[in-house]
Amino acid sequence: MPLDDTLAQASELVSDDFRILPAQPPNRGTILKTRSQKQQSKDHSTRITSGELFSIFLKAGLAFGGGLGILAVMEDELVSKRHAVSRDEFLSIYGIARIVPSGTMTALAVAYGYKFGGLSGTVIALTALSLPVFVLTIALTIAYHYLRNSRLFDLLPVTIMPAALALIVVAALKLGKDVFRPSLELIIAGVAFSLALFLRLNPALILLAGGALGALVLQKAEEQNDTKKKGSEK
Repeated sequence: MPLDDTLAQASELVSDDFRILPAQPPNRGTILKTRSQKQQSKDHSTRITSGELFSIFLKAGLAFGGGLGILAVMEDELVSKRHAVSRDEFLSIYGIARIVPSGTMTALAVAYGYKFGGLSGTVIALTALSLPVFVLTIALTIAYHYLRNSRLFDLLPVTIMPAALALIVVAALKLGKDVFRPSLELIIAGVAFSLALFLRLNPALILLAGGALGALVLQKAEEQNDTKKKGSEK
């Protein structure tokens, strides 16, 4: 066989074996599967076990300073340390809990317990949050019975009370640090503060009105920003 014919046949074989196929469009099922895998990966990365849930709310139940002291512990554990929820989501759930006609911290325990553990998680979170209060209330009641005539009670206004107030102030500053900047959120927060302090309006009404106003105003602001960005890109 001539050399030229041999080379031609070899070239055809190589071309057949290494031909380039046209790119196939991704299957819709593949796209949905990929999204599901990403979501599962995200959920797994922020998953909180029952033991961790009990530990978080037990620690929150031991916090001094009332509701804001407990809230500061929750924010530190769920947002700062574990990154289980974003700060915006945390504040949104807190706002909803304020509207619910029950204890705010109880509502938060139900919300996060159900979010991370379903019905059993709700029971775990409520039990862990209530256990320190139950035990400490009984212990302090017994202590008060025996120490009510003691001079130790004269030290409370200059020891525990200032420390509890400091914890409340720190918690408020931490939760509001994203709002304390020149913005529409700061204006709405200032108006809500004035209504609550001077007019003594119901906090639930202020939250509802602020939420509705904020949704309308901020949505318009975002639409304007998007329009400006599109205009600058063109």
